[in-house]
Amino acid sequence: MQRFRVEVIAKTPNPQQVIYAAMHQDYTDAFVVDERDSWPSESQCGEVIVKRLLAGERGHYGPLEHPQIVFNCGYFPHSVMQQARTHRVGVSFDVQCLSANTEITFVNCKGEANQKLKKTIGELYDLWTNGEKAIRLRSIRGRNGELPGEYRRDCKKRLRRMHLRVLNEETGLFEVGHIQDVMCSGIQPVYRLTLEDGKTLDCTVNHRLFTSEGWQTMGDAVGLVTNDDGSVVKMTKQCNLMCNGLTVVGKGLYTSREWLETQISKGLSTLEIAQLSECSVNTVRSWAARYGLSLNHKDSQFPKEHKPWNYNPDQSLAYDFNNLVTVCKNCHEDIHQNNQEAEFAQSYNPVIDTENWQAKPKSVGKKLRAHPVKVKDLEYLGQQMTYDLEVEGDWHNFVANGVVVHNSFRYTGNQFIQVLEGKKDIEDVFYLRPVGHYTDRQGKKYYYSPEQRAADLEWCREAAKRYADKFQSGMSEEHARGIVPFDYRQHFVVSFNVRSFLHFCDLRNKKDAQLEIQKLCELMWPHFAEWAPAIAIWYEKQRLGKARLAP
Repeated sequence: MQRFRVEVIAKTPNPQQVIYAAMHQDYTDAFVVDERDSWPSESQCGEVIVKRLLAGERGHYGPLEHPQIVFNCGYFPHSVMQQARTHRVGVSFDVQCLSANTEITFVNCKGEANQKLKKTIGELYDLWTNGEKAIRLRSIRGRNGELPGEYRRDCKKRLRRMHLRVLNEETGLFEVGHIQDVMCSGIQPVYRLTLEDGKTLDCTVNHRLFTSEGWQTMGDAVGLVTNDDGSVVKMTKQCNLMCNGLTVVGKGLYTSREWLETQISKGLSTLEIAQLSECSVNTVRSWAARYGLSLNHKDSQFPKEHKPWNYNPDQSLAYDFNNLVTVCKNCHEDIHQNNQEAEFAQSYNPVIDTENWQAKPKSVGKKLRAHPVKVKDLEYLGQQMTYDLEVEGDWHNFVANGVVVHNSFRYTGNQFIQVLEGKKDIEDVFYLRPVGHYTDRQGKKYYYSPEQRAADLEWCREAAKRYADKFQSGMSEEHARGIVPFDYRQHFVVSFNVRSFLHFCDLRNKKDAQLEIQKLCELMWPHFAEWAPAIAIWYEKQRLGKARLAP
C-alpha cells in the first residue's frame, strides 16, 4: 500500500460559501449574488451549514451537490477502481487528453509531412465518428434509399491507412504508424505548454509526454503547482520535451558521442550502427576511436552456415550460378529490408559492403530525429473538450503540435511486457497485500505468510509471460488480458460533489470494507478536510466509521 497515491487535480473554490449561497437562495426572493459583499466568511459559512443543514438532518441536502473536487488516484489495484465505479461518481482511468485544436502529424510514403496532411485531433474525431462530407448525385439514391444531396460517409478505413508519424524510442528516429481508434475524453482542465522555439501544446495534467528523461505526465514533468480553481501557480521543475524536425543527413547521428554510446550499450554491432546512421562501417569505427569508445565486435549479420563464402561483388557475375548462395527467410528479409512500399521497392539500389557481405537498399526520403526543447511557460486554459488517439504497432506515441506525446493506453498490456523486459518493477504493475494477519468478511482470521506472498508474486510473473506469448502470437490485448491477475495496478481519476463524497466514505471507510478502498478514503480525506473544514469536522464527530448512509 506504500505505492498508493492521491492528488487533487481541481476543486471548487470557497465550497462552503457556495453551499451557503445555495441554502440562502432557497429561502429568499432576493438574488443572492447581489448580496455577496455581505456573505459570511468561508469559515462562518461552514458553521451555518453545520447548524442549519447538517446537524438537524432535515434531509434537504441538494446544496451539498454544487461544490466538486477531482482526485487523481495512482497505483491502486483494479478492484478498487471497479468498486468506485459502482457509486454515483465520475470515474475514468488513465485520463490523458489533448484539446481539439491540436495538430496531428501525418506523412506521405517518403516520410515527409506537409500542411495538407495535417489534421487537428478534433477534426479526426469528427471524421472518425460522423464520416466525411460527400455529395450524392441527383440521379443516385443511397443503399438504404437516402435522397441525393450532401451526406456523411464512413472513412475509418482510409484514416487507418494514413501514415502517422511515430517515434522509434530505441533509435530516436521517426517512423510510420497507424491510428487504431480516436476517442473523446470529455471536458477536462486543460493547460498550455509554451516551448522556447514557439511550439505550444494544450493538454491535461495527466497526459504523458516524452521528455529528455523519458515518459512523464505533464504535471510531473514541470512540477505543476495550482490554485484551488486549477489555475497555475508555478512550475517547480525545468523540463525538455522531445520534438521533431531535425534531419539526419551527411554527418548525422554517428558524430554524436551520446548516440554512439547508447547504441553500443544496447549491444548493436558496428554494422548495425552504420545502418542506422547511414554511413560506412569505417566511419563508425573512426568516430568511436575519436571518442575512445569500444565497439561490440559481433560476427556479421549472417549465421555462419549462411555466409556467402563464394560471394563475388563483381556485377558481371550477378547471374552466374556458381556465385549464388542459399539463405534462410530471415536473412533474405534482412538483406532486402522487407520493403513493401512501391516507392521503396522501385528505388531499391543495392550498395555492397564487401567487408561484411551486406547488401542494403538505397535510402529514400529524409530521416528525422527527435531533439529536446525546453518548456518556457505554462498557463491554465480552463475546462475544454478533450480527445486522444490509440496507436497500433510497436511504438505507442504520435506527434502533436510537433511534440512527441503518448497515446491512450486503452487497457493495453504493455506494462505486463515491460515487467518481463526488466523496464518495470513487478510490484509497480501487480498488487499483493503485505505480509500480515487479516480477517475476511465473516470474521475468520488468517495469516498471509512471506512464502505465500513470494509464490503469488511468481504466479503474477508467469501470468505476464503467458500474456506476452498470447499477445505476440496475434491475440488482441483485451482477450489476452483475461488471463492476468485481476488486481493489476491502475491509475484513475474520480470526481465527487460534497454529498457524494460523504456517501462514499460512509460505505467505504468502515471496518468491514475492503482494506485497499479504506486506504483510498484515508488518503483522500486530508484533501477534503482542508477544502471544506467545517463539514469535515462535523462528519468525523457524527458519522465517520459508523456505516450510516450519508445525506
